[in-house]
Amino acid sequence: MLNGALRGGDDVPFVLGRKRGHILEDVDGNTFADHVSAWGAAPYGAHPGPVRDAMSRAWDRYGMEITNYVQSEPVLELAERLIELAPEGITRVAPTVTGTEAVEGAVKLAREATGRPIILSFLGQYHGESTYLTAASSTDRPDNTSANAQYVPGFVFAPYPNRFRAPFHRGPGPHDETLYIEFIEDWLLRHQVEPSQIAGVLIEPVAGEAGILVPSQDFWEGLTRLCREHGWLLICDEVQTCLGRCGPIWAGDLWGLRPDILLLGKSIAAGGQPIAAIMATEAVLAASGTHLGGTYAWEPAACAGAIAGLDILARDGILENVAELEQIARAELEPLKGHVPEVGDVRAIGAWAAIEFVTDPLTIAPNPAFQAAVHRAAVLRGVVAISEEAKWVYRMQPALSMEPELYRWSCRQVAAAIEETARTLEADAERP
Repeated sequence: MLNGALRGGDDVPFVLGRKRGHILEDVDGNTFADHVSAWGAAPYGAHPGPVRDAMSRAWDRYGMEITNYVQSEPVLELAERLIELAPEGITRVAPTVTGTEAVEGAVKLAREATGRPIILSFLGQYHGESTYLTAASSTDRPDNTSANAQYVPGFVFAPYPNRFRAPFHRGPGPHDETLYIEFIEDWLLRHQVEPSQIAGVLIEPVAGEAGILVPSQDFWEGLTRLCREHGWLLICDEVQTCLGRCGPIWAGDLWGLRPDILLLGKSIAAGGQPIAAIMATEAVLAASGTHLGGTYAWEPAACAGAIAGLDILARDGILENVAELEQIARAELEPLKGHVPEVGDVRAIGAWAAIEFVTDPLTIAPNPAFQAAVHRAAVLRGVVAISEEAKWVYRMQPALSMEPELYRWSCRQVAAAIEETARTLEADAERP
């Protein structure tokens, strides 16, 4: 009846009955700590009251409207609020509906502003679900780009920086991330594309789908240097990382990034109606004639919900809570490295944690079977996080507002599931 992961229910082996706070309850009454809903657009738990009330009032007042043509107060207020929060140099906002459309719009804007055809991007990222950008994503699973990538021109790729697992190296890191800048300079710009043909660099400040990879300051300094030298626009895809996910308002703030184009999605909806945004400098967006909106772009009730979400972010100690969640993940999960041989790496930033599983600590060959077994064991212990059977990285993505006590309990259940899975495999190996 359904497709993809929904076809057999392997990744989530239950049917959702209802949600409350940061808890999922299935139709049989079983409950689970929720590390999935914030993967989408629920950064403040199941039913943030201020968001619901703001949307209801706006719906009663404005109904549905094509805001690309007829403006309303929530549209203008949201634009003003976002510009107030934006990094230095960002002064304009273009409405859109989804992260996919935001990235599509950014590519159009970069090409329009520079008159150049090529976008430089990085392997392992995720930039949306349109045919064009599914190919451009070049995700960590080639089936995502099957029958698409070879038909889409206009992109060149470098590997995304990864201190644990680097190309042309065997065994675990840490690896120096300046090698990725050297690859761009010494190989890509020499053998594949001239710098003057590149319009912009499309990059996630933290690569979520690739396993929560966090580049170093040295990498960012090298990349921004290349942008300055060659006139490339820096396009930061913060659809997954914006509004506190990685600690500060923008993940790019961790390294002092000043993007030319900044993309928002997911968390901006605050658990309300679909909404996304493209933000950019005057030079990029002020005089642009590129069409970037659509029928449902910044519908008034969606804008009202997003504004209420910004109020929650500013008022309710969200960033302080995120900092505490990061410390909990590090304290509870990092000791697994060196204790369980199948745990290759643990990464935590803000309200985001990833555990990368390997067959052994010397070759660090990916171990998706172990990851899938851990996920099943964690579900039985009452924790639902992000798992795909073909991947070897398990991700926890709590709401930014999750109670620290619940997050600590979740991390401990996952750690117990990992140790249980390792013991089971060890016993199986010893059995004649």
